[in-house]
Amino acid sequence: MIEHHFLTPQGLKSVEGAPPSAEGILWVDLCNPTRWEEKLIEDRMGVQVPTRAEMADIEDSSRLYVEGDALVMTAVVIEGVQDGRPKRAQLTFVLLPHVLITVRYTNPLPLRTVAARIARAPHECDTAPRLMATILEAVVERIADVLEQTSADLSDLSDTIFFTEEESARKPKPGHDLQSLVRRLGRKSRTLSILRESMLSLDRLIPFLRTAGSKESDRPTPKGTARLKGIERDLRSLSAYESQVEQELTFLHSATIGLIGVEQNQIIKVLSVATALFLPPTLVGTIYGMNFRNMPELDWRYGYPLAIAAMVLSALLPYIWFRRKKWL
Repeated sequence: MIEHHFLTPQGLKSVEGAPPSAEGILWVDLCNPTRWEEKLIEDRMGVQVPTRAEMADIEDSSRLYVEGDALVMTAVVIEGVQDGRPKRAQLTFVLLPHVLITVRYTNPLPLRTVAARIARAPHECDTAPRLMATILEAVVERIADVLEQTSADLSDLSDTIFFTEEESARKPKPGHDLQSLVRRLGRKSRTLSILRESMLSLDRLIPFLRTAGSKESDRPTPKGTARLKGIERDLRSLSAYESQVEQELTFLHSATIGLIGVEQNQIIKVLSVATALFLPPTLVGTIYGMNFRNMPELDWRYGYPLAIAAMVLSALLPYIWFRRKKWL
């Protein structure tokens, strides 16, 4: 799908498909484009649109390069957080002097909200470089929101792990066991991993945008560098915050694995004590269950109740011993 966006005093005006003329176009958004749509934009804009396979390349030379009058930059964004299945996606910017082209095969939240941001401050998005800066700010804000939510979720998980139902103001949800906690922590680890990759890609993209744009006087750059420097400062602070959240996640994961080990040891302890308690009665029953002809106890009148009493006593004495040693 192709969406062409024209800037009006009321904000962005969107037109699906291919308008008859490219005049006045500020932003071209390619969402899951077909090869025919890619060829149409390439012929009209005179720039090569990267394919999905090329967008997935991880080397900097494939993500950040100059092609003619265009800067081609690919960033990693996160999506699927609201559905509980976070995954990474690529978002490519093709920045021309007067037009911004975005290529994507997903629908990340920042692009869904950028129209509202432009409507609030259209003067900040009246050129292609400024529009790209606005989209980058939306991507960084989304990273911050996901980090804040992840930190809050880890706080809830910490209460569940380290506080009992009486100690915590929030009661644990039914069916919460340690294995489910490990799975939840694993999903949070996946989220942080994608956020870290996203911040790394942006941390490389923004300096490239500034330095590549300053090589030639006619190279498109955002008006002034204040906004880009602000984005870089935000990324540095978010990176430090992400490291803190990562440390908390690692601690909670280790603690959960430790508690699983404690529970398993408790089970083994109970089984060991039960074995120790029932071993002496089993021995007594085994001895007096033998049917040899020359066993004097076979002729005892009270042999059976004495054997029962011996089995009970042999189990009771170890139980008392374990209780005194506080092993139970």
